[in-house]
Amino acid sequence: MSLGEASTSTFILAAMYSKTSGKNITTEAVFEGRSGDFYGGWGFYFVRKYLSERHGSSHKDDPMKGYEDSIRGQFIPPGKASDRLMVYDLNKIEDVINKGRTIPVPDGAVFKEITLSKVIIGGDPNDKDDLENYPGCILINVPKLKMHAQDLITNAIKNLGIGLYPNQKYDFPHTVYPNLKGKLPHSPWVLEMDPDTHLPVIDKNGNYNATKTAGFSGTQSDVIKAVQNQKIFLLHVTDTINIINLSHNPDECSVSIPEGYIFASLDCVALDLFCARYCFKTLPMLQASKLKVQYNWPTEFVHHVPVAISHGRNISTSTWFDSPLFRYNLYGYAEGRGIGQQKYYVLGYDSTTNCPLASLNGHLGRIDNGTFMELITKTLYYNPNTILHDLQLTILSYTKACDTLTGTSLYKEFMDYFDENKDGIIDYDEKGRGFETAIFGISSYTIDILLIDAYGEIKKNFLYSAMVMKNTNKNWNSKGQDFAKEALLVSYAATAYKLSQLDTVYPDNFIKGMKYGRGMWPSWHTVIYLHTNDTIYGSQFINNISLSSLYGSAFQYADKVLNSGGYTKSTNPMTLNSGTIQYGDKILEPVDQKVSAADSIKRYFEALSKSAVPLKFTLYVPKGFGKLEGVKIPNVEETNDPEKIFTAHFHQIW
Repeated sequence: MSLGEASTSTFILAAMYSKTSGKNITTEAVFEGRSGDFYGGWGFYFVRKYLSERHGSSHKDDPMKGYEDSIRGQFIPPGKASDRLMVYDLNKIEDVINKGRTIPVPDGAVFKEITLSKVIIGGDPNDKDDLENYPGCILINVPKLKMHAQDLITNAIKNLGIGLYPNQKYDFPHTVYPNLKGKLPHSPWVLEMDPDTHLPVIDKNGNYNATKTAGFSGTQSDVIKAVQNQKIFLLHVTDTINIINLSHNPDECSVSIPEGYIFASLDCVALDLFCARYCFKTLPMLQASKLKVQYNWPTEFVHHVPVAISHGRNISTSTWFDSPLFRYNLYGYAEGRGIGQQKYYVLGYDSTTNCPLASLNGHLGRIDNGTFMELITKTLYYNPNTILHDLQLTILSYTKACDTLTGTSLYKEFMDYFDENKDGIIDYDEKGRGFETAIFGISSYTIDILLIDAYGEIKKNFLYSAMVMKNTNKNWNSKGQDFAKEALLVSYAATAYKLSQLDTVYPDNFIKGMKYGRGMWPSWHTVIYLHTNDTIYGSQFINNISLSSLYGSAFQYADKVLNSGGYTKSTNPMTLNSGTIQYGDKILEPVDQKVSAADSIKRYFEALSKSAVPLKFTLYVPKGFGKLEGVKIPNVEETNDPEKIFTAHFHQIW
């Protein structure tokens, strides 16, 4: 038995942990979660411990055997590792000769052939020794159900459909530490990238060089089809004990929703459709079926969503029904490719009520005293990064209300950018001009800076946000780029919804008599202003400027590099006495880039008010964004110069 993983972050985490611990932490040790006295990563070591402590005395295998191989990064082919529990980094196909194998993709939509780890697909059928070393596998796919930032959900299909691709082969741009799999289309349009500028290529007519592909559906289906064609047996077990809402990343935005299920299937298409239907259904099937007929819906699996309506001088919130399944095509596409089928039924057991689980016309329920009782979530599932597709009725109703109330033309702008086939619906294959490729490129470039440059963590945070923002508006950069405009529109929409959900009511910044919060929506002008301020300062208030904002990052770098950390207070708190230092004592670096006092910006402003010398940096922002609460922010200059906007100047220019 073995564990295989091909996360995009393994090389990054291994490098970060190695830097932090002062010793070599392998990617396999990251999966283990422990390397000697260092802890961090996935935690498979503790699975070993669990198995070891509950192992029957008659068993001769040892679950702990293979752990030391992980710590050393020692690769043993599966065919020679029958006496141990191995952990394999499926990204690594280039560190050992012939560790990967290229296989055909039947009816490939994006790729005609794919290179994968032989741990998964087995060795060369024409090479006896290779087959003995790599016999293939029974692949048990164990995803965690989450709301995805580029698609609908991440579950059985996505876990294989992106996870199996090794990033040593499919990362782009190629970086010191392979991370994002940028060669994989995440939307139909893929932009050609300039590897030197990390920006999309523009032709002589001012248009982006772009290629139309089969998009995310084709990317995921190709690799699963290729693996199935190698006669690999697949079992899918999805963890829905807690479904992750709002973000598929382990960040502060993600919210764990206790649902209490574990589902399994031999069919990834059926399993994913079933899970999606559960997530996006809050209306009982009898009511939903009647409304489906009345409104000609394509499915009765719908959920309650907020809808924006004009109400006097304000935009208020009502409730209606919608479903991302109205406009999501992956399951039908995958079924057409022969990967699985959409038809399913449920068998199971509810241990909380001692009742069997079942399904009726695809709806989940339990049989209680002979009666089918529906099991329905109470949560509005979505991801802010895909809010336009997930909560389309919500966002488009807001654009129409804004147009009516404030004279904007938002609805037309959204439809012009996204509704490629002009059918009035923005489906999940309509994502604009392909900004994902470019943003992945920026992210990969800045992640390398995080690991390589001095003060890389601070610099990475600044450059990523600045490079994306500069390229949302042709007037904010010298090359006339606006490839990130669609991403910004979606981000604005998510901000508008978030502001409408605030517990406190605030007056709109631009429209007299208009308010937002407690179900009331802001004007689009206010959304743009507040969102941009959040990017620059992380706050709307001068006393709450965030250290992770553009201003906060520039401030920290200037203070640590040019002012010995005087305000960030990240200097070693020990007073060194040469008479007490012993041989072998660890002397801390004078400035720690990862540590800054939470009130350091506030103390800097207080010092300036007492005539302290300003730090030597300047942050350039667009006109109208140099103040908070009417007060000019120190070290910030407003400009119309596209070369300068969203740059920071010290002894170097970011």
